[in-house]
Amino acid sequence: MADTATPQPGGDIGETPQQAAQPPVFDFRKPGGAVAAPPAYELAKPVFFIGFMGAGKTSVARKLARMAGVASIDLDTYIERHCDCKISQIFEESGEAGFRAIETELLRHLAGGEPRLISCGGGAVLSQENRRIMAQHGCVVYLQVTAAEAASRISDTSTRPLFGDLAQAQRVIEERLPYYEDAADIVMDTAGRGTAPLARDLLHILKKEGILWQRR
Repeated sequence: MADTATPQPGGDIGETPQQAAQPPVFDFRKPGGAVAAPPAYELAKPVFFIGFMGAGKTSVARKLARMAGVASIDLDTYIERHCDCKISQIFEESGEAGFRAIETELLRHLAGGEPRLISCGGGAVLSQENRRIMAQHGCVVYLQVTAAEAASRISDTSTRPLFGDLAQAQRVIEERLPYYEDAADIVMDTAGRGTAPLARDLLHILKKEGILWQRR
């Protein structure tokens, strides 16, 4: 059963080299050109961000990474660098099934590594194996968004193969909703909320749950 987030009062990006064997981690513990201070927090296990495209999964993960001094990575970006091509090209050449197979392989790789914040693609939850991997290895945060709000946040929907028009996007959201809700440990409504407030609220929740703890 997922916990629903209740709002509470309330570095530069150093990116690893482009290597297939090493994920492009946005590691805010090691800002470029500066001596890294000890991380303020440690993650007990990976935190996976799920939700429809445009929900803010990558933005919230990166903002939280800055706040907590932990590493974050975007799964779709990792896939593109691993395959040396865009997601849209993978869909065109291998279809959705081919893309999902790659997604599962690399999600498994990241889940078994150093705990970090991992923002997943909107359809990652469609795979039972992906849901199993996330449940086994970490905590899953579901960011809710409507089709209209998602469209307002995406500068070019043509780069998102499964978005289509608003009606199609809403149908996709409704089809995926049971999977999002089933996979989620934490649910956050992003409607009308900015990245920073969402990240602050999530930081409090993860601390309360013992997933994010402050280093002494």
